[in-house]
Formats: sequence, structure tokens, C-alpha cells
Amino acid sequence: FGSRCVAPILVDLAQKNPNLELEIDFDDRRVDVIKEGFDFVVRAAPLLSEAERNLVARRMAEQRMAVCASPTYLAARGTPRELDDLAAHQCIVYYRSGQIWEWRFTSRHGTQVALQPPARLLLDNYEAIADAADKGCGLAWLPYWLIRDRVASGRLVHILEDQASRPVEYYALWPKAKHLPLRTRTALDALAHQLPHMM
Repeated sequence: FGSRCVAPILVDLAQKNPNLELEIDFDDRRVDVIKEGFDFVVRAAPLLSEAERNLVARRMAEQRMAVCASPTYLAARGTPRELDDLAAHQCIVYYRSGQIWEWRFTSRHGTQVALQPPARLLLDNYEAIADAADKGCGLAWLPYWLIRDRVASGRLVHILEDQASRPVEYYALWPKAKHLPLRTRTALDALAHQLPHMM
């Protein structure tokens, strides 16, 4: 997300503003924004923790998720039609800090469903998950912006489209202050304006 969606916007902003200097850190760990001296961070997190009450949060974008698989995998194992069908499939899952991230859906009846699919491969990088799905290793639940081109080219098939995946919301977080530095405000406004169009 950082390298594919956030960085292009900020690099373009720096190109248009020669006095703007950028230092971007692509890391999945939960940083201490104030202690580590970040102007701001962008992350998928709906709530601030108790330790982060000195931060401000601004919603930036909503990431649509999709279940996908390669045509060869679906030809060999069949195409799931219902969420319950996922239990009979091999899945490639996002795994970080000892936890498998649940796949979240809104069912046809409007109820919220969270599943922990049977994991064949556990990876901590979405691009690696997409590559494994592309090679026929199983089903994957991925951001649509990441698989859009693979779906268009036929390398991956978007399945269970009628069982909407619950979107993941992205927020910018920065230290509370009376006056937000111009560089920070300019970057945040650019991200808030452009990120939704990339998702």
C-alpha cells in the first residue's frame, strides 16, 4: 500500500514543490509517532489506542478487498459459491505478529462475517500473496487495487463478488498541535484527495 499508493502521491507532490523534502519509511510495525519523530503515519486502524491519545486521526481512504484465485486453481479445485465453501479450499493468508488476519465479509443477508480460512501458505506481504495466488497455490483475500491488473489480464479471477468483503479503512495519524506544519497539511490534503481514486 505504501509503495504502490501512498508514495506516488507524495513523490508527485515533492516534484511540484522543490522545497519539500521527503523521508518515507515503509514498515508494517506500529510506530510511536511522537517518540520516533514522524510528521505523520498512514495505517489501517480504525481506533487510536489509549497510548495514542496525543494523536489526531483523519480517515484517508477505504480499501476494497476481494477473494481471488488463478483459473488453474479453480479448474482443479472448483469455484466457491458461498462463504461456507471456503473451508474446503486451500488459502493463502496474511500473517503478522503471530496472527492470521481474518477475512471479513458482509453476507447477502447484511450480517457481518469474519472467517479464519484454512491456511496453506502464511505470508506477511500482500504482493507475495498475490504472486502465490497467481501461481495457483490457493485462494487469496487481497486489496482490489493490487489485483486489478491481474484480473483484467485473466491471471486471477475475482470470486464471491456477491458476498461483499468489508472494506479496510486507512487513516493518517499525527501529533496534536495548535498549528499543523504546512508541509504536513499539504501532504495530508494531497493524500486525502487522491488516495480514494487509487483504491
